Parts: sequence; C-alpha cells; structure tokens
Amino acid sequence: MFIDTHCHIDSYERHAEESFDALLARLRDPAAATSGQALPEAFIHVACDPADFERGKELSEKYENVYAAYGIHPEYVDTETSEDEARLEQFLAHPKCRACGEFGLDYHYDPESRPRQIKLFERHLQIALRSGKPIVLHLREADDDALAVLKSADIRSKNIHVHCFTGTPEFAEALLTLDANIYIGFTGIITFKNAQNVRDAASLVPLDKILLETDAPYMAPIPYRGKPCHSGYIPYIADKLAEIKNTPVDVLYRQVRENTRRCYEI
Repeated sequence: MFIDTHCHIDSYERHAEESFDALLARLRDPAAATSGQALPEAFIHVACDPADFERGKELSEKYENVYAAYGIHPEYVDTETSEDEARLEQFLAHPKCRACGEFGLDYHYDPESRPRQIKLFERHLQIALRSGKPIVLHLREADDDALAVLKSADIRSKNIHVHCFTGTPEFAEALLTLDANIYIGFTGIITFKNAQNVRDAASLVPLDKILLETDAPYMAPIPYRGKPCHSGYIPYIADKLAEIKNTPVDVLYRQVRENTRRCYEI
C-alpha cells in the first residue's frame, strides 16, 4: 500500500484531458497492473495557487481518500496579496487539510526575485508554524538561502516534507541535520538519465526519511516521460528507489508508508 504524498489532481485533469474519476477507474482495472501501474491508497492534493484553494477543498470533500494541502508557490511572489494569505489560513483549518504548502524558494526562472522570495518564504513559514500542520517545501536552486531561513525559524519537532527533491547530495545531507523531522520526497525525476545527482542524494537519505510522490501531472517517470504524470506511476519511482537503496521493494513500500503516517497522520 502506498500514498501519493504530493499531486495536483486539478492540473492533471487539465493536462491529460481526463477526469479524476476516469483515472481512478483505469487504475482499478486489472489491466493497469500489467503495465506496472497501481492505484494508491490515498492522495494528498496540493493547491498552491490561491485561485485553486476552493477546488482543493471540493476534491477533499468529495473523495474519502483525498486529502489537501494549501500553500502559495514562490512563482506568485509578485502577485500574492494579504487577502490570499488570510484565505490560506482559513483553508488550513479545514478538517481534510493535512499540510501547509507547497511554498518556499525557486530561483530557476527568476533569480532577480531572490530578495522578494526570501521575505515571502519567511512570512509563509510563520503561517505554517502557526497552523500546526506539517510543512511542504518547494526548494529549487536556492540551497543556501533555504537553509538560512529554516535555521532562523523555530522548526523544532516540526514535520517537514521537502518535496520533489532535485538538489545535490550535500543539500540533502544539510537538510537532514536541521532540528526538525525532515522527510525528502522523490518523484519520477529519479528515473531520468540526467538526474544522477538526485539518485546520489537518494542513496544518502535514510529509508525512514523518504516519501513517495509524483507531483502529477509533471515529470512522469521513464518510460512515460513527456506524458501527463498521474499517481498510478508511483511503482516506477518505488522500483528505482529500491534499486538505489539496495532494498527489496516491498520493504521500501512498508517503510515509506510508515513515514507517510508519521509525517501526515494518514
């Protein structure tokens, strides 16, 4: 049994032009197993655009096994408002909400926004800490600043999911030294030929600190790269992680399922 700890169901529906109901029906079909796909036990749907908060709530209320996380992605650094943050705090109180995020730092497309992103990250981190929810971080090409912000905050004993890890082994090791319950999520990127740094990082992350996620509909694993990703592709990610960790895949599934329980209380 496994849970997709980070996916965007509404974005999948748009990208794949397939409803979530249709996807669930396909994954329940025995034919899915013959192609290496499987139906997750549950899904954590992440709404990281304030415009999508309401849809996230609808999904979590419609499906018993869909939970929600709410945050504001760093790409909205120049458009986010105080009203958005007030709404975020309201949605974080919803009973099916399991986390605050994703939020954080991303310098890939706009490094000039660095000072503004840092201020936003600091503010969102305080919102997350006030909520008492687990924290989901998006950290891309911002290692030093991310560590500085996290070290300056009181994150003791907080559950933190560093989602879709794409950094260096050194960054993974530095994150794991923080005074918090750090979990690192791996996606289909781990199967890409040009992602040896991610595989090297995964080899260093203890098994009890790993989470499985797709970030659907993005970054489908090999052999589906370039197609809309969905949660049924988790087995491809798990198989690669088991290979890297030199661990039987059933052992990996059991441990990661326990990690998910500890991090998200699911």
